[in-house]
Amino acid sequence: MRALTALVTACCLAAPLVAQTNAERIANDHYTRSHDFDLIQQRIEVSNFDWDSTSFDGRVATTLVARRPGLDSVILDAGAKLQVKTVTAGRGARAGAALRTSRHGDTLIVFLPKPVGFGDTTHFTITYRGVVINGRGLTYISPEGRPHRPRQIWSQGEDNDNHLWFPTYDFPNDKMTWEVVATVPKEMVCVSNGRLVSDVVSKDGSRVFDWVQDKPTAT
Repeated sequence: MRALTALVTACCLAAPLVAQTNAERIANDHYTRSHDFDLIQQRIEVSNFDWDSTSFDGRVATTLVARRPGLDSVILDAGAKLQVKTVTAGRGARAGAALRTSRHGDTLIVFLPKPVGFGDTTHFTITYRGVVINGRGLTYISPEGRPHRPRQIWSQGEDNDNHLWFPTYDFPNDKMTWEVVATVPKEMVCVSNGRLVSDVVSKDGSRVFDWVQDKPTAT
């Protein structure tokens, strides 16, 4: 009798969950991270890779849409080892103006030139010197005297390690288009998601690859 009572109770408790639609389950999911903007596009430029220090130079141009009235700051994920040099406003009357920032561990707050309204678009660019703990976000591989082990770097961001090598909103409940522009030694190649739009040899002999992912994907 106790088992029957427990079974009836369990069925009664489960009923409200079964009645929920997928949209309601998502809306009521307290595990889903909230944010007050929608990422639209990021152009990620990386160069000057150093295998000894697992470092590189980075520049990220971000476009996003405000999802609340009076958005005056943007909270991004950015690894504590990313050394931010400059943050400047993008398009518009204040283009190129330096923006104030604040750092708190793996969080970077960018204060906008002025509050933007709900549904309005804003742009800003972050330049930085990136340093990673090898295997977190980026993995640097050296030959170590083995011919079958070419020197290489590869990224592994799933599901939330990409912020360790570029500032972004690093959670899979937002999607954006993106572009990766990588400058690499002349003997190397760069491959990525999306489509290759250019492969140019610079005057110094390095190669610049430009990959565009024009279908929105999670960071």
